Amino acid sequence: MYSLQKLGIIVLIFCIFAFSGHGLDLRGDHLSPIIFEPGKKIVNHYVIDGTDKKVTLSLGGELLEYVQVTEVINNQFDLIIEVPEKLPEPGSYSFSLQVTEVSDSDQSGVGSLVSVSLRFIVEVPPHGKAISISFDVPDINEHEPVPFSVKVESKGLEDITSLKGFITIYDLQNKSRAFLSLKEKPLPALVSTSLSASLPPDRLAPGRYRAEAVVDYDGKEKAAQDTFKIGNLDLILLNYSSRLEKDFGEFWAIVENNWGNPIQTVYATVSINGTELLTTPTLSLGPWQRDTLNGILRTDFAPGNYSGIIQLFYDDLSKTEEVMFTIFEPPKETQKTSAATILIISGILLLIVISFIIGQVLIKKQRNKKNKKSIFL
Repeated sequence: MYSLQKLGIIVLIFCIFAFSGHGLDLRGDHLSPIIFEPGKKIVNHYVIDGTDKKVTLSLGGELLEYVQVTEVINNQFDLIIEVPEKLPEPGSYSFSLQVTEVSDSDQSGVGSLVSVSLRFIVEVPPHGKAISISFDVPDINEHEPVPFSVKVESKGLEDITSLKGFITIYDLQNKSRAFLSLKEKPLPALVSTSLSASLPPDRLAPGRYRAEAVVDYDGKEKAAQDTFKIGNLDLILLNYSSRLEKDFGEFWAIVENNWGNPIQTVYATVSINGTELLTTPTLSLGPWQRDTLNGILRTDFAPGNYSGIIQLFYDDLSKTEEVMFTIFEPPKETQKTSAATILIISGILLLIVISFIIGQVLIKKQRNKKNKKSIFL
């Protein structure tokens, strides 16, 4: 009997897992986003997996007058999109395709079992000429050329005869430092291309810059900008703890690797009034990475302002940063008893008094009982 029950449980578990593993699937080429081009016909083939039951197809959403599906044969069908010569209003649209598994006809009372759906995005391009641009400039090390590339994508239905542009590089003071022209070329409708240029090595000193790209397409302009760095083997002190508590002060310094290669050994020493007080633990920095050096130093100085030096060590190099420190006396904590503490202490004392009174009453009662017994005896 026990074996039959055990076998029944195993069969039940197997059925549960078999049912949970059952899933309807729809396979076909990735189609979205769909670009509507006048007169274009799109046919996409789909295969239905994971079922041996009858299925139904349904469409929902926008632009359905241009979309149809064929009959399902051997769990396969086609999605057909026929774009008219005269396009709808430019913009983004969407429609959905749903495949639904239907129960056997003899299983009354059970409707749809499983369904799977796909959502398609449709882009209707504007009539005329339009573009989108993206501009990205990489960070580089000194003595390397600076590559510039502007990706241009035609969004309109008309070809662009002349696509050209220029790039201007500015420093942090917004002063122009370099200028590059982008070679002219045509751009067919709904096609992507790139406009590229390169700045020779050492035209710009190490530092941070901003580049602005302006693209001209048949007399119209579009602009984009990006920032970039030209780095060198250097360690930048970004910030430090200028206020230190008297006796034992917690020191920290935020440093940044200023180039595109790792720096394996980074540490600092701290001196105040010519006396070295701390050597921080060592850390490593990845390309362009920033991190914090920490340490505790003993400050046997009276409160006040003092000149100091933070010497930074990075690989085989070092640099000195002259800084100012303020030594301050930590505020003395005044002993204040909170209202909650007073209430707790008062409650404890009250309990002690009550316990004492109750004890005295009990002792008196016991004495009275003893006295009564003595009288009866």
